[in-house]
Order: sequence, then C-alpha cells, then structure tokens
Amino acid sequence: MVMPGWEYGERPATARPSMSGRQELRRTVPQSRLDVLSADRVLQLQREAGNAATSDLVEEERSPVLDTIASGGDALHDDVRADMESRLGASFGDVRVHTDAAAAQSAQSVGARAYTVGPDVVFQRDAYDPHSEEGRTTLAHELTHVMQQREGPVAGTPTAGGISVSDPGDRFERAASENASRVLSAPAPVASAVQRDIGEEGADIAGAVAQREDAAGEPEEEISEEAG
Repeated sequence: MVMPGWEYGERPATARPSMSGRQELRRTVPQSRLDVLSADRVLQLQREAGNAATSDLVEEERSPVLDTIASGGDALHDDVRADMESRLGASFGDVRVHTDAAAAQSAQSVGARAYTVGPDVVFQRDAYDPHSEEGRTTLAHELTHVMQQREGPVAGTPTAGGISVSDPGDRFERAASENASRVLSAPAPVASAVQRDIGEEGADIAGAVAQREDAAGEPEEEISEEAG
C-alpha cells in the first residue's frame, strides 16, 4: 500500500529498478511485511534502493482488493434491489456489485466466494446469481455486511497488502448468516413507500472493512483495510 499523504517521485520513462535494488529491498523488507513500514522507513528505502524499486515493491504488495473496490462496479438490477430492500429494510441505492474477471481474481486472492467493502460487493466467477437460492442467500448475506459496515468499523488482524482478517466465527458473520436465512425464509414484505437512502458517492476506501464468504462454503471471515 502507499501511505496516504506521501508522494513518490515520478518514475523515469525508460528507467527500471535494477536487480540489485530489488534484491536489496527483498532482503530489507521480509515478504508480506510491507504493511508495517513507517513513512520514515519508506524514505530510507528510497534512498537505499531508489524510487523505482521502492514504488514497484509497494505496487506488488498492494492487495487486488483495493483496486477492485475502486473500479466502479454496477448497481443492483431494479428487481433485485427492490426485493432485497423490502426484505432487509434498508436502501441499497449506493451498492455496487463487481462481477468481472478482475473481481473474480480479487475474490480468489482472498479465498472468497464473495466479499464486501463498504457499499462494494465483489463476487467470485459465477457466484453472483440473484435468481438462484444459493445466489440470493449469498447476496442477502453480503448486503447484511453492507448494513453492518454502515454502523461502524469491524475489527481485524493486520496482514499483508493493506488488509486485515478477523475470526470467521465472529458475531458479525454469525449475524449475517442468521439474517440472510431469516429474511429469505419468509415471503417478501411490501416495500415501504419511504426508505432512508445514503449518499451515492460511495465509502472512503481508507480504513474500509471487507467481509468475505469463504470460497469453500465455510464460515466467513472479514477483511478490513488498514488506514495508512
């Protein structure tokens, strides 16, 4: 990750970091520990190995989760949104679903069938199927995570790439599973004429939380982005 508030020098168009520079960085920064670097340490690495090598290392260590949730995504289809809003009692006008190849790769990188970061819900290949029973359950579960994250942060253990992973059996995951089962087991209620809507601008990525459904169908874990 790139620490907020710090800008790296422009990379020369023809310059690439030398192998010695990259090797020096790898010796200095153990793999998967870039997330512990302070701003002062980054500046020191720039002096020792050069801006290009340091910037490349930062880019390599950045989780694809962060790029995916910044890519835009698509709004829920009107019928799907109306059904889920009536069942869950919340507005999902700001929700964006990500189902392209980059989203699938991102979900695979964290071992997830689907994961949620703020209003962004990212799906593994073919996992977004809101008209099947399994797909609707997954979507209701993830939209419950959207609602949870509107209420405040979810704790996690820091890992590499700027994300944190929490215990798969935590109260947020249990609540999401129970809520999805509950709302889908009953007929859809009539949608309220007035529902609270939140801003369409989307959540600030820094400090966001991602919650995921394990690809193998095991209890979920949640992932949070560590603010720089």
